[in-house]
Amino acid sequence: MEVELTQLPTPPPFGLVSNVGCFYDSETMTRPRTGYVLFFLGLLTLRVFGAEPATGIGGHHSLWKVQGPHSTVYLLGSVHVLKESDYPLPPVIESAFSNATVAVFETEIDAMDQPATQMRMMSKSRLPEGVTLEQELSAKTYQMLQAHAETAGVPMVVLSGIKPVLAVMTLEVLEFQKLGLDPKYGLDQHFFKLARAAGKEVVPLETVDFQLDLITGFSKEESEMLVKATLEDIDNTRKSLAEMLNAWRTGDGDKLEKLLNEVQDEAPVIFKRLVTDRSQSWVPKIMELAKGDKPAIVIVGAGHLVGASGLIDLLRKQGLKVSQD
Repeated sequence: MEVELTQLPTPPPFGLVSNVGCFYDSETMTRPRTGYVLFFLGLLTLRVFGAEPATGIGGHHSLWKVQGPHSTVYLLGSVHVLKESDYPLPPVIESAFSNATVAVFETEIDAMDQPATQMRMMSKSRLPEGVTLEQELSAKTYQMLQAHAETAGVPMVVLSGIKPVLAVMTLEVLEFQKLGLDPKYGLDQHFFKLARAAGKEVVPLETVDFQLDLITGFSKEESEMLVKATLEDIDNTRKSLAEMLNAWRTGDGDKLEKLLNEVQDEAPVIFKRLVTDRSQSWVPKIMELAKGDKPAIVIVGAGHLVGASGLIDLLRKQGLKVSQD
């Protein structure tokens, strides 16, 4: 059964930035695979497989507290696709949000659904006039894409005019939908709505256009690598996510860091552009919040928090006290 054009998912801007990268399944894979790291950073899923609420060893969560001179700033590792049944969240997470007067998100969430944003997204996702998707990929990779699109019921005519990474992301999002996941239940959407309703000060770290430029700016060689590796492992989406969501659910910073190190080793240039550089650019704003007098919560992809280039270590190097809740 084919999927109609109007039924195809359109990833939100952060979803675009959160969909691509490389990561090893240390137990079953000996080669790297692409397509899950930034799902890992931002699209980690809670209780996809019927697990219990997010509580790790010692009651830890993917939540860290930054103690400033006069205020507290919480860092929450974001999960961008969930099920309705995943709520309510653990009390410690809800409390951290409720006590904050400032809510910080990765991007301008309220701008995502604006017609002008949608038009820019469509424009930037399309290939140049006269260039086809088949021309942008090797024959083998294009054939793989065709096969997966046919299995998913997506006509190739729908994908033929868009950039390779966006095409494979469409198939990835369909895989997530099969698991019953929906961005409208993601942590960022959940807390953004609550923040607006409560009259909290809402602060974006990046513009939507900045994120769109990131995800649509891959070179031909990078696109080939990302698409090929993603397609080679797309059928293992469920298994791949199990390890990642478990690390998020238990607040296992060591495991998250291990996964990120593998990603960084395999695709250092892409990792730097999509992860390291962005995390570093957010430090001044978080420092400003920590030195202020307003309690705040910063909700960003979990992969931006851990590791040598993650926000936790970067903030500690600035002399701030950071502890996990």
